[in-house]
Amino acid sequence: MVMRLNAVSCVSFGLLFIVLPQAVAGFLGDVPRAVILFLGLGLLGNGGHLSVASSRAGILKAEVIWFSLGDFLWWLASFGLIAAHIWITTPWGIFATVVVAVMVGALGVVQLWILGLRAHGNTVKEHFSAIGASWMALPLWVMVWLVMLNATFLAAFAFLPDRIGEVTLLAYVATAPLLAGQVGHDAGLRRILGLAHLVPWVPLLIWLVLVPPATPYTLLLTGVLAICLAFDVNDLRLFLKGDRKVLGAGA
Repeated sequence: MVMRLNAVSCVSFGLLFIVLPQAVAGFLGDVPRAVILFLGLGLLGNGGHLSVASSRAGILKAEVIWFSLGDFLWWLASFGLIAAHIWITTPWGIFATVVVAVMVGALGVVQLWILGLRAHGNTVKEHFSAIGASWMALPLWVMVWLVMLNATFLAAFAFLPDRIGEVTLLAYVATAPLLAGQVGHDAGLRRILGLAHLVPWVPLLIWLVLVPPATPYTLLLTGVLAICLAFDVNDLRLFLKGDRKVLGAGA
């Protein structure tokens, strides 16, 4: 059902982009017409693939992951373009882009959650219980660190509408579906979860080092972010070496 809804979304927007490329480009800001047409063709192709995949008697795990990755790529690209002030520049264009990105990201998350439910044979309640047990299995110092990390990002609200507040919060929000999708798929926390931070936050760290003037907040954020990404890189290294257990599984 979710994949079919995703297919309808892709085909609908694909047709809109192909039939009215100039109007869509003008509504969003200054997106090149060729980009709109390219996206339209890609969406039609993805929608067709989704339709075929969702009509099979047995859903292939690799295809579900592939579609969810595509949804997350759309999500990240949308927020990245908004943060960089590239192409999507009109108020209504930004609003529409965020709404569509939320919808697409949610579809990607739900697809992975359903895949996880089936793989683990859990009810929804059991799935949430397993995730809760995984979080509670975190060492105390990690929980304290996560509170500090999130508090540092949320402090960016105090700097809105300045550029530092805008970019920081967009990068912070960008991790949400990636984290939620992975946790739902695995029914808990695994070391690969650090990848959800690396994708949007490495560009943020580079931007912090190169662009905004040094202030107490930017220095704090840069330091906290660098430490977080170092942990994430190490977690990903250990995951690739074979440490792929779900934290707290079976507790």
